Amino acid sequence: MIESVESTPSRPSRPGPAPRSEVSLRDVARLAGVSPSTVSRVVSGSDHPVSAESRARVLDAAQRLRFRPNRVARALATARTQTIGVIVHDAADPYFAQIIRGLEDVAGEHDHALFVASSDRDPETELACVRAFLSHQVDAIVLAASGIDQPEHLADLAQLFDLFIARGGHVVSLSEHPYPSPGIRFDNHGVAVMATQHLIDLGHERISFLAGPNELFVSKVRLDGYRSALSSAGIPFDSNLVFDGYFSLEGGRAASRRVVESDVTGIVAANDLTAIGAIRGLAERGVRVPDDISVIGINDITFADYAPVPLTTVHVALTELGRMGARLVMTLLQDGHTDSGVMPHWLIQRQSTAPPPIRRDVSVDGLLPPD
Repeated sequence: MIESVESTPSRPSRPGPAPRSEVSLRDVARLAGVSPSTVSRVVSGSDHPVSAESRARVLDAAQRLRFRPNRVARALATARTQTIGVIVHDAADPYFAQIIRGLEDVAGEHDHALFVASSDRDPETELACVRAFLSHQVDAIVLAASGIDQPEHLADLAQLFDLFIARGGHVVSLSEHPYPSPGIRFDNHGVAVMATQHLIDLGHERISFLAGPNELFVSKVRLDGYRSALSSAGIPFDSNLVFDGYFSLEGGRAASRRVVESDVTGIVAANDLTAIGAIRGLAERGVRVPDDISVIGINDITFADYAPVPLTTVHVALTELGRMGARLVMTLLQDGHTDSGVMPHWLIQRQSTAPPPIRRDVSVDGLLPPD
C-alpha cells in the first residue's frame, strides 16, 4: 500500500474531502468509495485484478482531486523508478544534445525521467557513471556514446552491466559498442563510404581523412569506411593523409595546417564538428572552401548549415535516433521485446564541396590559358 504522494490543491465539483496541501491515496479512496489498496493498484498499473467499475471510480476521483502519484511511491509498488540513465561523451556536443532531445521526447510521454552523464571518453569516469546509475536503481541504461576500446575497461563494464541486467535492468546502445545489447544504430561504415564517395564522384583523388579519437570503436569503423571507398575507386590508401581531428572543432582547426601541407584537394571529416573546425582553420590560412579544398562532414548536426561555409554532410536523423532508442527502452520495460533497428542516412549537399581545382603545375591541353 502506498501512502506518500505528490499533490496539487483541488476543488472537487461534488462533495468529497476538503482541499488540502497534500492529497493522499486515502482521499482518493474515500471519494471513490473503494479501499486505499484498490487505488494503489489502479494508479501504479499493477496486474492485480480490479473491476472496471471500481477502476472508473478511482480514475474519476483522482482526476477531480488532481492526484498525481510521485515516483518514489510508484517505485515501491512496481519495483520501477521510471528513470533512465544515459551515457554520452559530452552532453554539450550538438551530436549528443540532439539524441538526448529525442530520448526526452519519448521518455516524457511515458512519464520517465532521464539521468544524463558525460564520460568525457574517460574509462574511469564511465565506470563511475554506470555505478551511479545502478545505485539510483534506474530502469534502463542507454549507451548513446561509442565504446572505448580498452579490454580491461570493457571487462569491468560488462561485469556491471551483467549485474544490472540480472537485477531486471535493460541496456540499450545507440552507437558502436562491443557489449551485446539491443539497440538502434546507424551504419557508421556506410556514412564514411558515402562521404568519401561524394568527393570521388566530384573528381577528387587526393583526399585527406580527419579521424576521431583512436580509442573509440566508432572512429575505427568510420576510418575503415573511408579506406573502403578509396579502394573501390582504385585510389591507394595513404596513411600520411590521415590526421587526428578528435571529433572536435579545435581538432579540425589544428589538423587543417597539416592538410594544407599535404597538398590535398578534399577532406572527409569523421564528424561535423571536425569539418567545421577545419573550414575555420583553412580560412585562417587563406585557403578557400570549396575553391581550393572541398570539405565534407558526417552527422548533419543542427548548425552544419550555419558553418563558415554551409557544410556538405551525410545526414543521420539524430533526434529520431534518440526517439527510437527511447521507444525500444519502453518496449523492453513492458514486455522484454528486443528487436534492434538501423537508421537510414543520405547525402546533404551544401556549399563546402565542389570539383577539384585544375592545378597549374599540370599541363592540360585546351583547358589552361598560357602563363
